[in-house]
Amino acid sequence: MQKRRDDIKHSGKVLSVEGRTVKVEILAETACGACHARAVCGVPKGESRIVTAVADRPGEYSPGEKVNVVLRQSSGFKAVAVSYLAPLFVLIVLLLTLPLVVSSELVMGLTILAFIALYYVVLGLFRNRLAKGFVFTVEKID
Repeated sequence: MQKRRDDIKHSGKVLSVEGRTVKVEILAETACGACHARAVCGVPKGESRIVTAVADRPGEYSPGEKVNVVLRQSSGFKAVAVSYLAPLFVLIVLLLTLPLVVSSELVMGLTILAFIALYYVVLGLFRNRLAKGFVFTVEKID
C-alpha cells in the first residue's frame, strides 16, 4: 500500500487473521482529542473498537502484534458527508418547505423527525453496500 501523508492512522492490536482480513482492536488515546479526524473515527476516549481491515500480505501479521489501521482521508470525508451533512441538508430543506404546506408547528416538527429517522433507517439498511466504500487497511508500525 502506498503511504500518504493525509491518511488517517490509528494504532491498534491484532486480534485475529482470517484470509485477507485482519481484526484489529483500536483504543482511543489521549492524543485523540487533538486529532483532526476524531469526528470520523468515532472512538470515544478510553473505549476500544474492533475494526476489520484488509491486508496485502496477511501472513505478516500475528495476534497481539501492534499495527496501524489506515483509512484514506477522502473516505473519512465521505463518512462525514453521509453521517452528518446529508441529514443536515434534509433537515434544512424540510424546514424551508414544510411551512408552505403545513400550518401546525407540531405536525411540522414530527414530520421532520420522521424524515430524519427514515434517513437513518435507510442508511442502516444499506450499511453493507456503504461499507464497501470505506476500506480500512493495516500496516506494520515502523
